[in-house]
Amino acid sequence: MSAYPCVAAIAYALPEHAASVRQLGEAGLLRSRPELLESFGFRSVRVARTETPYRLALGAARGLLERHAVDPESVGLLIHCGPQGPTAFTNAPSRADSEASHRTTARFRYPGTRLQHELGLVRAASFGLDQLACTTLLGAVRVARALCLAEGIERALCVASEFFPADAGREAVYNCTSDAAVAVLVEREGSRNRIVSCTHVTKGYYWNPDALSDQIVASYFPTAKHVIERTIAEAGWSAADVDWVIPHNVSLRSWQVLLGLAGLSGAEIWTENIADLGHTLAGDNFINLHDALAADAIHAGDRLLLFSYGYGAHWTALALEA
Repeated sequence: MSAYPCVAAIAYALPEHAASVRQLGEAGLLRSRPELLESFGFRSVRVARTETPYRLALGAARGLLERHAVDPESVGLLIHCGPQGPTAFTNAPSRADSEASHRTTARFRYPGTRLQHELGLVRAASFGLDQLACTTLLGAVRVARALCLAEGIERALCVASEFFPADAGREAVYNCTSDAAVAVLVEREGSRNRIVSCTHVTKGYYWNPDALSDQIVASYFPTAKHVIERTIAEAGWSAADVDWVIPHNVSLRSWQVLLGLAGLSGAEIWTENIADLGHTLAGDNFINLHDALAADAIHAGDRLLLFSYGYGAHWTALALEA
């Protein structure tokens, strides 16, 4: 068996407060009717009230290290994904705080380096990854895989914490969103959850989602089909070889369409979290993978496809062999 970098561990943290789709509608936080979103498979989401993006990120990362007995000094790389500046460290930064932070050295208080310090990752180089929207954590794992191979790094920790501002609503293109943080440990070699191939396609033409929303929706499916097919081919698989699709938590209806287009109708898809977590932005795929593994739904040797789309516009997929 060839040596491949692998996803060695996953942990996540969620806010305590849950809000139903109906409650979100009553609070004016949705663009669509609650009944429509419920018909797409959404029931409730998690909303941060006192938690901050940084505190959730720290909780997820610390939980992973402790639960899996990972020596912090064995981690050679930390990739942080998420908001910067006051947005990372406060639940709802005021406009005045945000503006002031750009005029002082407060703009250099980065959550990634603070994580490195508080977690005791004294041997880890740290950098931040941004501008990939909901594909950011998949992108971080892709970068970690490449650096583990290129530089011989034994362990890389990827941490993403994604929040919607309190006044920004709770809907993104007919999907209800949750606040969440996820930590993923990538190791240079492993026998389980091996990263066999990955594909990332960016179409900068769609950089302005408000102006091009209809065109983005139209391009979503054909580009997703292309990325999925390319990822499967580079893994040396056929569509019939895929046992599981580990999705981003967009509507069930859109996944039914995409599975048919990509010839994956025979694969199982983990949709257990769509109703009660909704779309956790960058965290979906790895929260779902964690829970599917914890439920013993996935077995050694199963072939998994992880796929996500992010504004910007980015389409990303990973092929894993469990």
